[in-house]
Amino acid sequence: MQTGTVKSYNPHKGWGFVECNGQDSFLYKKELKGQCPSAGNQVTFTVETSEKGTVATEVKVVVPPDEAFYFGEIKRFNPVKGYGFISCEAFPDQDVFVLKSELPQGFGPEGGHCKFKVTKEEKGPAAKQIQLLGAAGNQAQQMKAWMWPKGWGKGWGMGPMGSMPFPWGMKGFDKGWGKGWGKGGKGK
Repeated sequence: MQTGTVKSYNPHKGWGFVECNGQDSFLYKKELKGQCPSAGNQVTFTVETSEKGTVATEVKVVVPPDEAFYFGEIKRFNPVKGYGFISCEAFPDQDVFVLKSELPQGFGPEGGHCKFKVTKEEKGPAAKQIQLLGAAGNQAQQMKAWMWPKGWGKGWGMGPMGSMPFPWGMKGFDKGWGKGWGKGGKGK
């Protein structure tokens, strides 16, 4: 076993480099057993030679448990109930619980890949600081771009049909409530 430092790692692509004794070795996701390193992390590993150069195998990221990141796949997510589960190779006997509030924009596509930290809860591991990767991350970014810009109001208004609600605080011809259009307007 050798000890080295992660020189670079791209979690979206699943590869990077480890530096040990002045020599770089490829670092592949499949060798990480569910862990996700960051540049500067210490790792232990063995070295194998391939046609492309040296490759780090049997890699273990050496970080305190509260600083460790993991790779996973969103196994199930129910947006109505606001929770789901992530499968992770680092936790083979148990899925990792995830709350909607921990997901970017509350979005958790089943089958989507992610990077996350874990806290130990009473019922088992729970995901925190979740980042969606690859296609799931791209999809979350697109959803964020589609959302209305800030300052377009919040709440519901009463429209011309009496109590029929209109989104975004429009008042119509009747009295309404909500913040209305603009930066904190009163829906006047």
